[in-house]
Amino acid sequence: MIEPRQVREVLRSLFGSSLADDPGFAEGAAAVLRSYASYKDSFGSLASRMEDYLFNALYERLGPSMTARMDGGGIRRILTSELPGAADEVMGVFFDSLKVYSVNYDALHTYCMQTGSFSGFRTLLTRFGDLMPLSERRTIARMIRGSYPRERWEAWLKEDDDDFGGRRLRT
Repeated sequence: MIEPRQVREVLRSLFGSSLADDPGFAEGAAAVLRSYASYKDSFGSLASRMEDYLFNALYERLGPSMTARMDGGGIRRILTSELPGAADEVMGVFFDSLKVYSVNYDALHTYCMQTGSFSGFRTLLTRFGDLMPLSERRTIARMIRGSYPRERWEAWLKEDDDDFGGRRLRT
């Protein structure tokens, strides 16, 4: 079950505590994630709904200036170009809630290959890694290391290619 507190933590890192703790903001995003139904939705359609929700909720709270007070006291403008990445970060909560079944692996793998979702790749490596060939895990790990700043992956992706999510995987 996806809880608003899980989504709130992600939103705090993106938009600051003042906005993330605003009543209804995280709850609405969690509701979007909980609305997923595998028989009628795709991960792509869910991500699109999340992006739409974030835009509408931010605009409703911030107005056309789209400026938010960050935890450090500074004010910054939230750009619409940031919303796909923000939606992907929130989608990470959804991906982490997936049961480790082959059907979920197949759907997540396909979604990641189509979209390049950082949160999706993280979940593939840390939760579904046993379903992937070692060569593919290594390729994804190299791609993440080469494409994203260290602080985005160092907590769960170690320097050793065979170490994913803090556990050693057999070859």
